[in-house]
Amino acid sequence: MRHPRSRTLAASAALTALAFGAFTTPTASAADSTLTIEAPSAVAVNPDSSAPGEGNGGYTNVQLNFKLSDHPNAATGRVTIDLAPLQGIASVYTPYGCSVAGQLLTCDAMSMYGGQQGMSLALYGPAAPGAPGSSAVLRTTAVFDGVTATADTKVTLGGSNLVVEDVPVNEGLKPGDTWTPKLRITNKGQLPASQLYLVFDGGMELTFLPQFSNCQYATDGDVQICTVHTAVQPGETVELSPIGFKVDSDAYYPYEDVSVSSAAPDATSWYSRFHYVPGPASAGKLTVVGKPDDSTTPNGVTDFEYENTISLTAKVPNTADFAATGSWAPEAGKQQGKLTVGMVNNGPASIDWRSGSLPARVRVELPAQAGVLQKPDNCYRASTDPAVNTFDCTTTPYIKNGYRASFDFTVRADPAAKLSAVVTLPSLGEDNQESGKPWDHDKSNDVVTVALGGEASTGTPSPQPSPSTGTEPGGSDPSASPSPAPGASSAAPSASPSASTGTGTGGTGGSTGGTGGTGNLASTGGGQGAGTVAGLGLGAVALGGGVLLVARRRKADAQQ
Repeated sequence: MRHPRSRTLAASAALTALAFGAFTTPTASAADSTLTIEAPSAVAVNPDSSAPGEGNGGYTNVQLNFKLSDHPNAATGRVTIDLAPLQGIASVYTPYGCSVAGQLLTCDAMSMYGGQQGMSLALYGPAAPGAPGSSAVLRTTAVFDGVTATADTKVTLGGSNLVVEDVPVNEGLKPGDTWTPKLRITNKGQLPASQLYLVFDGGMELTFLPQFSNCQYATDGDVQICTVHTAVQPGETVELSPIGFKVDSDAYYPYEDVSVSSAAPDATSWYSRFHYVPGPASAGKLTVVGKPDDSTTPNGVTDFEYENTISLTAKVPNTADFAATGSWAPEAGKQQGKLTVGMVNNGPASIDWRSGSLPARVRVELPAQAGVLQKPDNCYRASTDPAVNTFDCTTTPYIKNGYRASFDFTVRADPAAKLSAVVTLPSLGEDNQESGKPWDHDKSNDVVTVALGGEASTGTPSPQPSPSTGTEPGGSDPSASPSPAPGASSAAPSASPSASTGTGTGGTGGSTGGTGGTGNLASTGGGQGAGTVAGLGLGAVALGGGVLLVARRRKADAQQ
């Protein structure tokens, strides 16, 4: 089954390649400013595509970026595009705020702030298509505050559309096994692809085994890029020579992304952040079964890259032991102390949820008589009911073997009251429903009770749910994510690199600022404060003028 995140990432990579492939930057100078236009040098239009929001979609996005140097103030301008050459090659969807008169697209009163502005054009199949392979030049002219620039983009009707066939989930593997899936590729486009560029993006727990002379290997990540000089005609299906993947010892739900294109990955794609070395010259080549390797000059055909990525996934009968932790350190002569709660994965398996759900979060339940004076930034109330004294602390979608997390609370507790806190590990599966942690066959350490007395104490395993409520906070559905309190961060680590801070695999994090108060939480604002969390890796993918944060955990990140 094709994984949804793979499709999203493939689409993002495709847009990245379109937006920032080889581009022209013509310039024109005024007294103090220079205007440049970043535009793709070439794009392809699927004759069967439709306008945005209509039919089967599949339109081609053309990103145009305008930059006015030495001009920090706001600027206004006009962009015009001559549509006449595109007859029979592409239709153009009129962007918001623009108009078409005759064969001229005009976007008036465009505003530029900070010297930069961008716009997108959607190109789709013409009403009366010409011959596949015919092309024309799309010329963009921009004028901002009297400074002019032009840029040309070659637009071709038709292209290749290389699609990797889905591979069924393999449920017959165990750690140490080698998997040799059959990889088949079909060109569903209108034009031949003169070569195949394959990217094997190591997800987790599958190791790319073979060494090929026509592949490059990342030295600081688990990524391999291979070039196969074999043409694939429209409608043709080819099969790659066998490739082996070793199932690592910590595998539970391992995956490997495989993508294919008719052109080399763009220099601005996220793959470019790695450093590569070529495979051994003496090694064999990755080839297409039954077809010769042809090193002729590429034909320049652009790939649509609609569904060019799949995830090879397996289910491995491995186990991981998640254990809750807790300790109490009272302050001398005071009715308060530091409550440290957390978890550890004793392995051997690593649990990695691509959906962004948390295989476990750390929940601490306190009796109503206890007051939370300070808390970590990435811990939040698990109920909107102020009478429910329960907090959830975020971990990470990737909980590797050896992972540790700890979170410090300052808690007011009367030693004479003999209060205690309960630490549990609620878990959401890939479907965002309560998972029950099926990988964890030892549930005896999933709940610990910490005595909040006058002496230091360590959590002891306990089957009791809670000294205060005995149920999910506020009577909420245990399968639903709890709502954060106002002003408290609930961002999952997969969405924000600032959701957790700290380094190392042990120790404790600081707490947020604020003192005094009675009852439940005295202060949630400011301060240092995320708990110590190890094992989170984040990748940044440049897309247009912004940055898309993607929770892509790869082996190089995990080992740091």
